[in-house]
Amino acid sequence: MRRTALTLVMTTLGCSPHTSPPEPKVAVAATPAEAPPESPEPPAPREPLPPKQPPASTTWTTLTVVPGCELQIADTPASLGPPLAWTQCKDGPDGCLEASTQTAGALAPDVDVVGLSHGGQVTIAALLSLSGPRSRYVLAPRDGLPFFAVEGAREVGCSLGHVGISDDGAVIEVLFDHDDGYASRAYLRGPLAEDASWREVAAVLPRRQFPQFIGESVLSVGGRVMVEQNGGPLRWYDPKDRRWVEVPGSHDGWECCASGHGDAVVFSYAAIPERPMAARLGERAHPLRRGPVAGMSPVMIDGARAAWLEGSGRDNNNIYKKIDLWTADVVEGPALANARHVLALPLKTMPMAHVGGGVVAIRMPERADGLRIVRLDPLEQRVLRAPAGLTIERLLWITSDEVAVRIGPGEMSAKASVMRRIPLAALPPWTEK
Repeated sequence: MRRTALTLVMTTLGCSPHTSPPEPKVAVAATPAEAPPESPEPPAPREPLPPKQPPASTTWTTLTVVPGCELQIADTPASLGPPLAWTQCKDGPDGCLEASTQTAGALAPDVDVVGLSHGGQVTIAALLSLSGPRSRYVLAPRDGLPFFAVEGAREVGCSLGHVGISDDGAVIEVLFDHDDGYASRAYLRGPLAEDASWREVAAVLPRRQFPQFIGESVLSVGGRVMVEQNGGPLRWYDPKDRRWVEVPGSHDGWECCASGHGDAVVFSYAAIPERPMAARLGERAHPLRRGPVAGMSPVMIDGARAAWLEGSGRDNNNIYKKIDLWTADVVEGPALANARHVLALPLKTMPMAHVGGGVVAIRMPERADGLRIVRLDPLEQRVLRAPAGLTIERLLWITSDEVAVRIGPGEMSAKASVMRRIPLAALPPWTEK
């Protein structure tokens, strides 16, 4: 699934401000270089909520990125407890769980989350703003204990940046050496599990070598750190040769919307019409979908299944006469095989389709329409709408049996939002207006 940049992953976070031990262990980083159901079926019973955890307690090891920029890495991240404290929804459907984006005692929202559905599992990255001021990233299975946690200062000279999750692993960005609006970057990378690789710097992108670099997202592809520059190109770090390698064919237009899948990256050119592309690590990018279409959304992949939208009758204002949902099998290459039309959508502008567990979520254009949820096989459609006066601010993840969203007054509001996990079986059928 797509980044998650933060971007996906997006409650009360089960941790409190951390005070470093008086004598932390120190590790110095080497510089690396068709018919909807008539009525929804009752959802299956939820598993019991996990018991409340004891107060968080762990020792921390200092990782020096560069002199003056130090991070604290949890020695036993699982002892921090689950990063999100889910409770039963106050006014949601049966089986709904929720968590706030503002912890008790905080003066403003201080929790953000991205998530990735992959192979029937969900991995989340929770970002907590601590006092100090400091920030903490916690990576964990959706209903499990953390496998990695890192803290850093929130200051110009050293701060945590983007996080990106793919089925290959995750990457956390660290910014330092700021000058005139630009910064050098270091990256931590590891698998979606506790691993020694998380405890060292995997790559550094120096500001002086890449002047005016504006990062769009970070990815884990084929066990390597990949960065997406705003507009392109894509680059990945080769630890053997200690250098950044540009993905050939990722700068032949305005590149966007990159997502990692195993040892491959999928992206789009924001042209008219848009061009979906793919590249294996170390190979040249190639077209992922050909054909006479007026426009396409980015192709989203979950394992061996892909989904996207295609439009026809596009005018100069990017208004379409017709938009359709498509799906295909993902085969070696990567390439799309057996592309097939799923259904027509009552849309005039092009949104993105998100896929997970054989289910597609599409944001509909009107505020009150919310998300259209389409199970591909067998075809079934449901809808998720926000309560009156609120909006679905962000889709966090979608699985074969659950959709997670952030609901609130809007992205620009200073008020707290709430994250909700809702069983698909508890949602009403989609009906056309």
